[in-house]
Order: sequence, then structure tokens, then C-alpha cells
Amino acid sequence: MDRIPTLIALHPRRSIVIGKAVLLVGAVMVLCAVFARSSLAGLNEERARAGLSALRTLAEAFPAYPTWFVPETVLGFGIAAALVVAGTTLVTLGEKAAKR
Repeated sequence: MDRIPTLIALHPRRSIVIGKAVLLVGAVMVLCAVFARSSLAGLNEERARAGLSALRTLAEAFPAYPTWFVPETVLGFGIAAALVVAGTTLVTLGEKAAKR
């Protein structure tokens, strides 16, 4: 566990870049989930008017598109939040190491 702070101290710029990339991935996952859930709600509203059953997952609604990276459950949102926190931590520690 001592290896990570050592690597951050040795290469602060690299940790900042990696941290920003991880933060971006987590943020994009959350934004995709927000837009996908609103789209699914709209589709379900139309299906309810037509008397059809509601769709539960994005894969049912959009079978032609890859939706594996869009969080739909608590576990998925937890992973996205962990990526955001890890990215923010890496950027913060990298910036502190760069000041030294």
C-alpha cells in the first residue's frame, strides 16, 4: 500500500493525468445513466399509452446499442461514484506532490 503514494510523489504529472481520466470516465458513466433513464421513462410513457408492458432495462429498450457501461443498479452507480472519488483523490494528491 505504500507503493501508491511513492509513485504519486515520483510522478505527480502522471497521477494528475490518470486521475483526470478516471474522473472523466466516472462522470460520463453517471451522465449516460441520467440521460438513459430519462429516455427509458419517456419510452415507458409511450408504451403505457399504447397498453404495452413497461421496459425494465436499457438493453430491452435499445437492443442494437451497447449499454453495458451505463449504470442501472445501485452497484453500477457505486462503481461510477468510486471512480469519481478515486480520480478526484489522485488529482488532489498529484497536485500536492507537484507543489513540493
